[in-house]
Parts: sequence; C-alpha cells; structure tokens
Amino acid sequence: MLRTTLCCAALLLAPACAPRTGAGAAASSSPMTPTPADAEYSRFAREYLDAYYAAHPVRSTSLGLHPYDTRLPDVSAGAFERRAKELHGWLARLEKLDRAGLTGDAVFDVRILENALRAELLELEEERGWQRNPMLYNGTIANGLSSLSQREFAPVEERVASLMARMGQIPRVVAAAKANLRDVPKPWAEQALRDTRGTVNFLRSDLPAALGAQGLGRADGKLNQAFSAALAKATAEVEEFARWQETELLPKANGDFRLGKELFERKLALEEHVALTAEQLRDLNERAIRDYKARVAAEAARVDARKSPVEVMDALVHDHPTAEALIPTAREQLEECQRFVLEKGLMTLPSERLPAVRETPPYARMGFASMDTPGPFETRATEAFYNITNVEAGWTEEQKAQHLTYFNHAGLLGVTVHEAMPGHFVQLLYEAQIPTEVRKVFAPASLVEGWAHYVEQMMVDEGFGGGDPGVRLGQLRRALQRHARWHAGLSMHAFGESVEGAAKRYAEIAYFEPFPALREVQRGTFNPTYLYYALGRMQILKLREDYKRYVEARGQTFSLRDFHDRFLRLGLPVSLARQALMPGDTGPSLE
Repeated sequence: MLRTTLCCAALLLAPACAPRTGAGAAASSSPMTPTPADAEYSRFAREYLDAYYAAHPVRSTSLGLHPYDTRLPDVSAGAFERRAKELHGWLARLEKLDRAGLTGDAVFDVRILENALRAELLELEEERGWQRNPMLYNGTIANGLSSLSQREFAPVEERVASLMARMGQIPRVVAAAKANLRDVPKPWAEQALRDTRGTVNFLRSDLPAALGAQGLGRADGKLNQAFSAALAKATAEVEEFARWQETELLPKANGDFRLGKELFERKLALEEHVALTAEQLRDLNERAIRDYKARVAAEAARVDARKSPVEVMDALVHDHPTAEALIPTAREQLEECQRFVLEKGLMTLPSERLPAVRETPPYARMGFASMDTPGPFETRATEAFYNITNVEAGWTEEQKAQHLTYFNHAGLLGVTVHEAMPGHFVQLLYEAQIPTEVRKVFAPASLVEGWAHYVEQMMVDEGFGGGDPGVRLGQLRRALQRHARWHAGLSMHAFGESVEGAAKRYAEIAYFEPFPALREVQRGTFNPTYLYYALGRMQILKLREDYKRYVEARGQTFSLRDFHDRFLRLGLPVSLARQALMPGDTGPSLE
C-alpha cells in the first residue's frame, strides 16, 4: 500500500528507530539528545522491523527490500502459531517501555507499532484467515512472483533465479492451504477460484511476456531452459490448485464470513486508529448518506429539473468511453489533473513525473482501478502504474455495458484524481519525506485511501471541472459509493445483513447497476472495514477545518497548500496527525 506523511518540526525531534543502512534508513534527525526511553524504543523498533521483514518476505520485496527475494513465507499451521507466540513476546517487551520518557517521533510511532502488533494478532488468533481464507494462499503465490517480475530492480537473470526459487516453494504453499482451510465462506471460495485462475493466466502469458520484454531471451541458454521447466511445473501446480478449489473446496464452502460486532469494532480500532461503536458508525454513515443524497438532488436539478436524481444519474453513468477508448481517455485526464493542481497551487508537487496508465493485469482484477507503486525503500525500479480494469472477454454484452458505467466520463475523471493526481501518485511523490521507517511500513488504509478520496471532493470544491454539474455529480456518486461500502461492510459484519440485501441497498445508495453492486458487496465479505475510504475523508475534512481555526486563532493565515504539504509530510493516522499539527489537541477525529 501507499503511505503518506506530514511534518511538524517541533515534534519530529528524535528518530523513531535506529537507522538502517541503505534504502530503509530513517529520515528523521534531531539536535536533541535522545532520552534513555528513546534509545530503548529505537532498539525495539529496529529489531522488530528486521524480524517483520524476515517473517513477511513477499511484503519485503514489495516494500523494496530484497534480502528475502528467494523466499515465500511459511504458511503452515505451525508457522502461524509460532508467529502468534512471537507477537505476544514483542508486545510484552513493548509494554515495558517508559512511554512517558519518549520524545519526538517515538511518541507517535510507538502507538503505530503497538496497533500493528495487536492487529496482526487479531488476524492470527481470532479472525483466523489462514484457516478460512483461500485467497491468502493464491495471493502469496501471485504476489510473490509478480513482485519480482513487474519492476526491473535487478538484472533479469538475478530476478529469474529468485523467481525459480519461489516457484520451487509453491507446492509447500498449496499443501498448507489444503491442510489448513476449513469453514470457508462461499463468497471467499468463489473469489479465490477466480483469482487462482487469473494466476494461471499470469503464469501462462503475462509472466513470460514481461520477462521476455526485459531481456530474458538474451540471457544464458541454460537459464532459459531451467526457467521454462520451472515455469511449466509452477503453472501445472497452480492449475491443480484451482481444480482442487473447484472440486473440493467450493462445494463444501459453507462458513460464515461475518466478524460480529465486537470483533469488527476492535479490528477497526487497531487497523485505523478509530475507536467508535458499530452504532456510532452506522449513525455517522446514515447522516452522510442523507447529506450527499440532498446534494445530488440539488445538482441533478441544475442538469434537468424535469427528471428525478435517479434519471439524471442514470444518464450520467451511461455517458462513458468505449472499452477501446478507456485507457487513452484516462491518459488525457491525468495530464489535465496535473495542470489544474499546478495552476491552482493546491500543493507542492515534488516531481512533475506521471505514472504509466495501463489495463489492470489479469491476476489483480478484483477492483475497478488501482495505483501500483514501488515500495518506499525501492531505489532502482521506481515506475508507478495507474491500473484500470477493462471489460473481460467472457462477460455478456450486458455485463460489459454495466461495468463501463463505472467509467462514465465524469466518473473516470474522479478515478484519475483518486488514483493518480493528486491522490495516490502524489502520496508516492511525498514518500521520501516520510520521517520514519515505521510510518512507511504501517500506514493505515484510512490515511492512504482517505487522502485519495478526500482530494476527489477537494478538487471539485476548488473549481476542477469548471462548475459542470456533471463533474460534481460524478464526485458525489463516488462519495456515495464509499458510503455504500461503509453500509455494506458494517451491515453484513456487525448487524447480520445478507449479501443480497446489502447489494440491493448498495445499488440504491450509489446509483449502481446490480452486477457491479454485487461485485462491490462481495468484496465487503472479505474486506469488512472498507469503510476506511469515507472514514478517512471525513477525518481529513474535519482536521482541515479544525486546523484552520487553530492557525487563525494564533493570528496566522490558513493556506490550503500549506495544510496539504504538512499533512503529506507527516505519515500519521489522522487521529495522531491532529496531535502533531495541533499540540495539546484532545478533540475527536470524527463526531
């Protein structure tokens, strides 16, 4: 995931962990002598991060750290049990730290680390995805291979050697999946089967094509022969894994995917640093839905007062590029977004580069669009890809048409703002300024996705689209989509709603067609807290207004550019960013 960051000089006084050599070196420095508590925390953070990278070799590759590129993680039951025991040990050590003696970055980062430890324990011991979620195992394989083939961070020969080493461990991953999985929910089994089939296609075509374009054909003949043999074996193993899922796992998949209210609340508190009850979350969301629906009605009347908001929105979403024009249109919009940010001075852009726009690779087509960025410690292969999921050949004409409604012209413009400019891609451009390693590794989704969703609204508020009500309606529709996700995840996991009921309500909230609405809700069965988009946007908007009052109360002038630059340099969960921007603040991040 992307991480973002903000700097408050008075508080960034001590390093959050002992410096790394090379790419992972901590960025924070200070003239203040660290306290004994700071020194102890730095030792703890350095040792924990090094152990974390070793325990999560595929994530390490994605982060841009390459000592473990030849390894896939041990996903046996025994390994997960050992990991949980280790986490308990790390927590016991963390709890002995003198937090009152911490200064600077460590004041915040110790809380980030504790939440990360407890969130992983929650997953291992209570959610138990390793026993119930088959997507974990295909994801281990697919991400383990794609992370080595997508970017040229080393010569192709070195990466192919690592690929073959990881391919040799695929049977161990598949065997663990077969041994571990039980009580699998049907939606998870269905998605896992789709994903695994996508991985087979990736192995058959995308992987060899990517490596061929990177010069594998010019490499040593013996290496090519060895790789071809390893690839054929890996493909056969993943094909067999897909057959097992189809014939053995899916027919028996009758588990309940719901977390329950109490577990949902704890998961959200640990992962997103937001401690609200399910009832409070429901009330917040319903108020926001009513507000946005009222704004949709007002804007729709500007377009055609004779039609209902549903009719106006329906016309809007059916004005979309063809499948062939989708990617070229997004490229044009990307340049338009960058010009607007620069002309309006909305924030400082550390670089004028832009990401490559492409179709989403087959193995990663779960969502409509995404920003695929290099890890924060990557120094060589620093390309970024704006992925857009186009229609699929196997869909019916009606399914293709419904899918493209998501990329209506106003909607695609907002997607480009969110994923690229000034959303996730700008977060990448600021990544080098993140003050600590901890924040680069453990950024919450409500910060990452919250920022990207926030700028969708901010850009239109600042005049993007020239006052076109269609552009505003597109932004409002995307906001309602995120609130529909909020409703779906919360209602299913905390209040027992059915998938069908959540999908129907989703379509009503977000003006979606039934097919894409169902796909979105199916995601919510295994991504229960995907309310973090709207949650983060609401937190940032409140922080901006509170910070504006804070600055003006001290006789200073509030600047949107200054706020954005500061926020993007901090890299803290919004609830902690409040305390960094406004020392002494005790207000809630949401209310």
